[in-house]
Amino acid sequence: KAVVSTQSTGEKVITEENAHKIKARVIAEGANGPITPAADEILIANNQLVIPDIYCNSGGVTVSYFEWLKNLNHVSYGRLTFKYEFDSNKHLLQSVQSSLESRFSGKIPVTPTPEFEAAMGGASEKDIVHSGLSYT
Repeated sequence: KAVVSTQSTGEKVITEENAHKIKARVIAEGANGPITPAADEILIANNQLVIPDIYCNSGGVTVSYFEWLKNLNHVSYGRLTFKYEFDSNKHLLQSVQSSLESRFSGKIPVTPTPEFEAAMGGASEKDIVHSGLSYT
């Protein structure tokens, strides 16, 4: 007897005719509308938790939306992550500087090397492709 069942096959798969056969305590709607309204009432009456498709599918829909926006505006993946990576690197340098200054009592400026400064500029589309290919 399953504790969790994921219904990801298609619409209206669990119906009034077969809902009573489902023994799982939790049913996650992985597809769009796999449970009919009549079947949903039966499952609820049997004290089974149904996690609606709008929750189970929301991650994919959200990512698709951002991908659509990215493509509409012709924005490369590297441009989407640029500010986050730049800020993360700046915080890393500030953390190192702060640690050194607290350890050695005094002002110790930490400046990036030219190579690190260039890397802080973000990856180009070419850099991302080459990085991905290096793992194959």
